[in-house]
Amino acid sequence: MQRWWALAGLVAALATPAWAQVRPPVDQRPDFSQMSRAEIRAVIRAMPKGGDLHIHLSGAPFAETYLDWAAEDGLCVDTARWTLTDPCRPGGDLVAASGLTVDQRSLMIDSLSTRRPGFAGRSGHDQFFSTFGRFDATPDHRRGDMLADLMATLAAQNTFYVEVMWMPQSGPARELGAVSGDGSNLAALDAAMALGMPALVEAAMAETDAVEARAREVLGCSSPTDRAPGVSSWDPPGGCRVTVRHLVQANRLIAPPQTYGQLALGDALIAADPRWVGVQLVAPEDHADALRNYRLHMEMIRHLIGRRMDLGGRLAAALHAGELTLDYAPPADMAFHVTGAVQAGALRIGHGLSIPSETAGHDLLDRMIAGGVAVEISLTSNADILGIEGQDHPVIWLRQAGVPVIYTTDDPGISRSDLSNEYARAVFDTGATYEDLVTSARNALAFSFLPGEGLWQDPGRYQQMVSACAGQMDGDATASCQVLLGASPKAREQWAFEARLANFERDWAAGHAL
Repeated sequence: MQRWWALAGLVAALATPAWAQVRPPVDQRPDFSQMSRAEIRAVIRAMPKGGDLHIHLSGAPFAETYLDWAAEDGLCVDTARWTLTDPCRPGGDLVAASGLTVDQRSLMIDSLSTRRPGFAGRSGHDQFFSTFGRFDATPDHRRGDMLADLMATLAAQNTFYVEVMWMPQSGPARELGAVSGDGSNLAALDAAMALGMPALVEAAMAETDAVEARAREVLGCSSPTDRAPGVSSWDPPGGCRVTVRHLVQANRLIAPPQTYGQLALGDALIAADPRWVGVQLVAPEDHADALRNYRLHMEMIRHLIGRRMDLGGRLAAALHAGELTLDYAPPADMAFHVTGAVQAGALRIGHGLSIPSETAGHDLLDRMIAGGVAVEISLTSNADILGIEGQDHPVIWLRQAGVPVIYTTDDPGISRSDLSNEYARAVFDTGATYEDLVTSARNALAFSFLPGEGLWQDPGRYQQMVSACAGQMDGDATASCQVLLGASPKAREQWAFEARLANFERDWAAGHAL
């Protein structure tokens, strides 16, 4: 199901002069050791960052945006619990969202984010995870607005790819899964769901159509019909140029057959619709239900990956794993969650904070490096939820060991962050260099779930391009390279990124030449 902006990206990629993608020498690139923190932030915001591979759609908008939507949709606020509610007759603790005082609005922003530590007596962990329920009254039709907001935010940071997590047909997928046994007999579940799955996939694709159409409408992506006389071309807003792919997020806290129903829908949807590229398991990994069912969930992932391979296809999984500390999980659980996810076939690990506590942690890193398993690092989220930051964060070890690292946002609206801030924290808190950030940006595309051959023979190190395009960054692309770009969505995104990177660095060098 090809989208018009994908075609536009192909045209742009093929039209970009190869010479424009040559990076200036190392000594002419940004050097953070010579900058103030404020300048580093400015440089990072302007630099291209590849993409964001770990972001939940509902956690992306800031609280102010949720409150504006609530006012437009006629929702109310319960001022006893500081939560959004359905439309109501105001009175007592219920206030129309459109009528909040300045102080009430400020308290709602506190309630819908982690900006005030200890709000309502909650820990950062509890405040973060309970926030979702407090904006849950937001109507589903706002998903398109959420996507538009995310696309515009990324484009403003010179970032043009995202894999965003959400769950289409969430309730029906749960109901379809709840048809047989306790979830331990996966083959029986497959058989029981087979008849109802095609209709569910069709409904999920229609829901995706509606979300994307609304996002394009909000962004103004359609060419205006009232262009000024003589204007023959039209440049859409930056957000329209963001390539969007979706990840199915299955809930790990519901009954196992229902979790499997969501995962199975994800598998079938990915096979039917190229806009959907992978599956995830979400919700607090330290919840008692998540801990109890962790091995079963990994078996579900392993089963679906193997079943799809038997059918001649591919199922990509990026799993939240190792988002644990001893404050919330016993040592026995800390010792195997990331290993279990890697063994199940995960291609990316979300967070991975407990890797140092895993049994044979060094062997695990060796396996991840050999298998090209990347880790999605969300520094602000990790600090807010689990208090892991700075020199205590395992990203320093992962980076030094050669594990592919990708800086991501997780839930930037709740954490009041963005991708630029995550990159800046990597510098300030963990000692990342400019080249480390470039590697993260490249990793976001090389380890994306976009189909096709990538540009690099050595993803993670980026010393050698594939033979079709090798040695062509300083000359005209050959026919074989253009064939690759035409056939591979992944290569196209990487080619476009390299052009943006070279342009950014060339402008930087020109502006700082002696």
